[in-house]
Amino acid sequence: MKKRKSNESTLKEAIDRLLKAYKLEGKMDELTVIDRWEKIMGKPIALRTEEIKIQNKVLMVKLNSSVMRSELQAAKAKIIQMINNDAGKELINDVHLY
Repeated sequence: MKKRKSNESTLKEAIDRLLKAYKLEGKMDELTVIDRWEKIMGKPIALRTEEIKIQNKVLMVKLNSSVMRSELQAAKAKIIQMINNDAGKELINDVHLY
């Protein structure tokens, strides 16, 4: 195995530095949450989700079921915990369901 020179970095390190330099790391985190929504929340919720976005650490989810919206409203703290646990850091601190 070749040893890296001290000024060399892995591709991941280089990409992380690039994202940070262009202030895009938060956007990548948001896209990851959106991409993993079904895995985090489950298929029944994903099927009723019409739109999902994150703005200023607030997860905004548009649902096509008022019953599902009411159930999730009662579980907002759990949703925040599940998403942040999946991300490995605090990405959201509130959930807005509409």
